[in-house]
Formats: sequence, structure tokens, C-alpha cells
Amino acid sequence: MFVLEPSMLESASQRKKDVMFSNLMALKAELESLGGYLQIIEGPARKALPDLLNEWGATSLHFNNDHAPVGKSRDDRINETLDLKVVRHWGNLVQPPGAVVSGTGAVHKVFTPYFKKWVTVETPNSQICPSPRFCPQPKGSSSVPQIVELPAFPTGSAGAHERLVTFLNRIEEYEEARDFPSVQGTSLLSTDLHFGTIGPREILALVDQETDSSRAFIRQLAWRDWYAHLMSASPEIVSSPANPMYNKIEWRNNTEEFDLWIQGKTGYPIVDAGMRELKETGFMHNRVRMITGSFLVKHLLIDWRWGEQYFRHTLLDGDTSQNVGNWQWVAGTGFDAAPYFRIFNPIRQSEKFDKEGFYIRKWVPELASLSSKQIHSPWEINEKSPELTSVRLGEDYPLPIIEHSFARARCLETYKRARSEAT
Repeated sequence: MFVLEPSMLESASQRKKDVMFSNLMALKAELESLGGYLQIIEGPARKALPDLLNEWGATSLHFNNDHAPVGKSRDDRINETLDLKVVRHWGNLVQPPGAVVSGTGAVHKVFTPYFKKWVTVETPNSQICPSPRFCPQPKGSSSVPQIVELPAFPTGSAGAHERLVTFLNRIEEYEEARDFPSVQGTSLLSTDLHFGTIGPREILALVDQETDSSRAFIRQLAWRDWYAHLMSASPEIVSSPANPMYNKIEWRNNTEEFDLWIQGKTGYPIVDAGMRELKETGFMHNRVRMITGSFLVKHLLIDWRWGEQYFRHTLLDGDTSQNVGNWQWVAGTGFDAAPYFRIFNPIRQSEKFDKEGFYIRKWVPELASLSSKQIHSPWEINEKSPELTSVRLGEDYPLPIIEHSFARARCLETYKRARSEAT
């Protein structure tokens, strides 16, 4: 069965809901091919489940755990409400929380020692395949909610496995290619992992772990586990800095600048390309996520929680622990985060990871006529340059909303002040 939780639906973009509903359609067809069915019920689960389980005469209820605070609280209430055996699984992680801990029994606060321990822990066997036996389908509607726009990619477990096979055929390029947004160097499996159309242990079992490139990919699965374990142990980090030293940061929180960032109109091409890709597709390349996140927090001094909420709402793979963990990493406020003085220079990042400007040209087409040298910082072009006849800066494309060196100095001063007040 699948419970449509109102809080879950309210927090997701329509595009994200459409992907979920498409996955449900695929799951429904898969179960029907086995002689079963998918029962879809309106939540909240604590109110909707008891009557249905009584009607079925169920003796046990199985579901995957959720490590995010809201989901964990929901599941705990269900466990307390039902008068039957509840079996909770961890099929959405390689290792369950508590399986990888330090000598003191706590989750490692630094990733490297966590990863060294993670690779030594035996992976749980979650391939439970009982013979299917189905209860009679209850009366009443059990339809998938209407899909507004079909996803542009195949969904369900079949779509996930298709992406996995495609990625495994080019995994040897992963370590080098994953940082370049104009090439297909990543696995594209994060959305599948988020919705559960494929499991991380299944992926791990099919990856050849003997090469540097495949080990670099496996390391990302460990990062995913680590952030989930940290949130399970410290649920307060969903809304508070993991490092309390940064509780006193004086955020500017300019709403007009936040809106320009969302719309992809900051005047920095690589930042604007990423934000436009996100708005149009619900996806953004990982390297560009770091650049856009750093720009919001460090250049504009806008609270990382504003960006985290927007990303989680909009990204198809917007997962609470991953999103919070990565935003706190960028902001310098998290466990084992980037140092506060690490401030991405969007121009240098653009020149390094989109050297020819292919990614920018795709998402910021008004700059397409500029050369690969000019496209990263068009405001530096000589006013007499013939290339400027094709784009009017300040009209066709905005001038930068802030100057990099000024923003960097302001950020460093703000963070230093917060640190001094904490000591």
C-alpha cells in the first residue's frame, strides 16, 4: 500500500509529485502483473491505516524507516497506534543508523574515518523474496492521483534499472567526468534512490569495486549514508547549524536578491544557468549545486535554510538529510563542512568546469554568441567589442548583482564576527 501523506504532498513541487505519481503507476502495473494490486489511501497514515489493517485481518505491518525528523515522528506514532507487529526496515540505505560508529559508539563527525569504517562493515542482505500472497482488494477507489505533466524520462523500477545499466557501461569515466555539467558524467540515480525505485544495496552489488572510478562512485553512496546517520542521531540539524559556533551569523536575507537567485538573474552566468536548469527540469548538476549554494550563502549572505527549503521543494531528488547535509557543507556550518573561508569564485568555477561555455549556452541562451573566454564574465568585455552587439548587458542579460571581491570580504568579516561572539 502507499499512503498519500498531506504534509509530503504540500512540501513538493508539482513536477516532483508528477514523478512520484508516475512511479506509483509503474509499481501498480508491476504488482498487477504478479496477481496483486497497489492500495493507495489518503493520509495521514496514523488515521487511515488502522481501519484498513483491521479489515484485512493483518498480523504484521512492514515498511521502510524514514530518518528525517517529520517522517520518523510519523512512523513512531504509527508504531504506537497499531496493535500488531510492526517490522521496520532500512532498505533505503546501505547501512542502517548505528551500524557504522566510532569507538565511543557515536556517529563519526568527520567523513573520512566514517568511510574507512563503512567499507569494512558487511552489507546487510535485504533480498527477501517470499511467495506472493495477496489479500482481497478492499472496496472503494484506489487510483493514482492525476499526473499534470508526464516526466521526460522513464520511471518506475524499469526506468531506474535502465539508468543503472547505462551508467555501469561508462562508470570508468565517472571520477573525471562527474564535475563537468555539460557532459553526462553522473549516474542520474539520485531521484530513483529518493523515491525507492532502486535500492542502494542493489546498486552496490552490481558495481565493480576494483577500480578508482568505481570506488569514487561508491564513496558517494557512503556520503549518502553518512548524512542520513547524522540526521538520525542529531535531528536538530534540519534547522540549526551542526556547528553551534555559527548560530550568530548576521544574515542579510534580502528577499529581492533571493528572488533574483531563484529566477537565474544574478548576472553570474554559471549561477544563472544552474538556477534556470533547476526551475525548468527539477534537476541540477552536483558541481553547479555547490556553486549556486555558495553564491547564495557566501556572496549574498542569505541564510542557508532559505536555499535548502527551495532546493528540497524543487529538486526531484530533494531528500531531507542529503539536502540539509550538503547545504550545511556549503555554508560551512555542518559536520566536516567546507571551511568558512572557502568561498567559491563563480567565475573561476565556470572557467574550470564549463571551459567552453556549453552548459551556460544551453541555459542562458542570450549569451550564446559570446566566445568561450567572454561568456564566464560578460561584464568584463570591452564596450567596443563587436560581440556586445548581440547582447545588451543590463537589458538582455543583467549585470552582476554584487561584485565578487566585495562579497568575499563581507562574508569573511561576517563569519569571523559570528565566531568571535561564540567564543
